Amino acid sequence: MNDERKRFSVRIMGCFDTRLTDIERHCDRTGRLQAFDLLVESLHDRALPLLRRFPAIGRRVLNTNPDTVHALLAYEQIVEATVVASSAPELREYIFDDYVLLYLLTDDTIYLVSIRHSKEVSFDFEYLWGAER
Repeated sequence: MNDERKRFSVRIMGCFDTRLTDIERHCDRTGRLQAFDLLVESLHDRALPLLRRFPAIGRRVLNTNPDTVHALLAYEQIVEATVVASSAPELREYIFDDYVLLYLLTDDTIYLVSIRHSKEVSFDFEYLWGAER
């Protein structure tokens, strides 16, 4: 059976890679490397295939234009880091297992921006608490 449904491509941004490394270091430091392995498995086997098929499944993060200077600058930085799209990119978050995945959705590409545990205060964890490294 041939599946003709459109699939979006997924690209990983550097800040996403950094967050995964931070999560791995935290799991290693707390003796819970199995939790990190489960995260990677869930991301690869469930979350990404679902996002490829249903890219708008995540909740829009910015339902309106950013309303502070810091939010506007952060949003512009994310948009500038991506390829120019014919439609306005959408910043979305998708919750799976115990994690929140932040991604940017453009025409036919999903850019993974960040990931955090649902118990973390915000995506700007380094700013609030210092680097994990």
